[in-house]
Amino acid sequence: MVRTASLLFEAPFPVATLDHNLNFTGFSKIWLQTFGLDDNIKGMSFIKILNQLPEELYLDLQLCQEGIGTNSEPARFVHPNGAFDWYRWKLNPWQHSEDQPTGSIIILENVTEQKVNEDLSRKSQRMARVGGWEVNLLDNTVNWSAITKEIHEVPEDFVPNLETGINFYKEGFSRDTIGKLVGEAIEKGTPWDVELILVTAKGRDIWVRAKGEAEMINGKCVRLSGTFQDIDLRKRAEIESRILSDRLEIATGAACIGIWDYDIVNNILEWDDNMYKLYGVPNDKFKGVYEAWEATVLPEDKERSALSVAEAIEGKNAFNIDFRINYKEREIRWIHAEATVLRDDKGNPLKMIGANWDVTEQKQTEAQMQALLNTTTYQNESLLNFAHIVSHNLRSHATNLSMLTDFLLNDRIGEDERLNTLEMLKKAANGLNETIAHLNEVVQFKTEAEKKMVALDVNLMVRKVESDLEALLAANDVSLTLNIPSNCRVMGVAAYVESTILNLLTNGVKYRDPAKECSIEVTAEEQKDQLCLHFKDNGLGIDLDKHGAKLFGMYKTFHQHPESRGIGLFITRNQIESMGGRISVQSTPGEGSCFSIFLKTPVAD
Repeated sequence: MVRTASLLFEAPFPVATLDHNLNFTGFSKIWLQTFGLDDNIKGMSFIKILNQLPEELYLDLQLCQEGIGTNSEPARFVHPNGAFDWYRWKLNPWQHSEDQPTGSIIILENVTEQKVNEDLSRKSQRMARVGGWEVNLLDNTVNWSAITKEIHEVPEDFVPNLETGINFYKEGFSRDTIGKLVGEAIEKGTPWDVELILVTAKGRDIWVRAKGEAEMINGKCVRLSGTFQDIDLRKRAEIESRILSDRLEIATGAACIGIWDYDIVNNILEWDDNMYKLYGVPNDKFKGVYEAWEATVLPEDKERSALSVAEAIEGKNAFNIDFRINYKEREIRWIHAEATVLRDDKGNPLKMIGANWDVTEQKQTEAQMQALLNTTTYQNESLLNFAHIVSHNLRSHATNLSMLTDFLLNDRIGEDERLNTLEMLKKAANGLNETIAHLNEVVQFKTEAEKKMVALDVNLMVRKVESDLEALLAANDVSLTLNIPSNCRVMGVAAYVESTILNLLTNGVKYRDPAKECSIEVTAEEQKDQLCLHFKDNGLGIDLDKHGAKLFGMYKTFHQHPESRGIGLFITRNQIESMGGRISVQSTPGEGSCFSIFLKTPVAD
């Protein structure tokens, strides 16, 4: 008896013996561990100690007392801490002798893992809409699982056969395909895995994935079995995605929009076919890295493009840029690029996905529009400029003529002086006539300034203006020094160059310092492909710290003078810049000013 109890205690599974009152008479060590009990439970009530076991167990124990054994289905046991286990039990009655009451032997099998796996499998099948099926070719019976029947939308008591199962597939390609696959499986044992269209019992078309395999014995197929899955949502999404993808491919192909994907971490750049066409780069010559793209960018745009990429990766700015490329290394084209940066959960950049398209024609159109706008603006400025030239230049001549006329009308002058004055008057009239002729040139000088410009002899033009202003210079005792080589020439419009010289000389006279003798010096020096003319005076000077920013603005005056209009320097700057030149000034109040104009020299033949 002792040996029996010892063997029971060492049993490798949960087992216990109960007397006719359902009190413990023996148990295994595994039993105690399973239920967290001590070994002092002998003689204690099974029902009181384990009062949370499934109700079915207690009922089976009552039947066991009457001599009826039981093999149960799995039932769940909930532990006091909330955890649970699944058990299957086996109960057998036992009896020491005819005069002793009946007892019970109870064996518990923990089937929790098996039960959980089964439940997970069932849930997975139901969530994935996967059913099973089997065809027994020996007795020609077909079994469908509940989910398979659910997919076919047939009642639970529906009894299928092989022919009706095949006929559920849509007539045409789907039905022909499944019939052929089943036939090959029966004949050769070939398995199948295919996606086809099924027509349910309710008339709905759905996509299914059918998998099957054959069981062959002695070269003969005796059984077919497999799985059956509802993939309608996924398949329709795939078809819709493919349609959209095809449409996008057609659209991007028609518009020649290139799509690219840049793996930032591994420096891998992938292009679609449109990108190769867009850049004129053969597929086999593109290395698929960032540097390969960068090599196609025009050097002048490379730094700006690289900065835009870096700022997009850093998250500072969106990648949206226009740049130029060397198309097929022979032609320059404009490319517009946009991209989105994909990041991980921590914000680290992973990929850039973007699109490119050719905007060369658009850029050319914009350039034409800008040229038209510039032309319109220039023409408007030319009209305004012309009006100012007429007002400014003719007024200088009018002043000169007026002074000469007044001098002639003076009765006290002698005959020699009168003749000299008449000669000066004739020169002034001729100068006025030439100025009017030059103004006529200004009217015709519109948009193509560089084509209209001619080579001009600077020395002759300065001498001419000196002659035109002879009376003005003499009346104000101006000392004019000209230091200009005889062969100095510039490219320009005669009216503009003459107007500039006239304006700078008359300004030297107009803003002379009354406390000292007025002196003006004109010098010239060649600097590479341009000539610099300096007009230096010893007049009042200009405070550049105060007025430098607005010196060449319209209607800006810096000295109290009755003839100041504030347009002379404005006209001069616009005339010089229209000829591709520039003007600068150095001046000190009380000491004088030096205006320097820079004009292009003619290209040597």
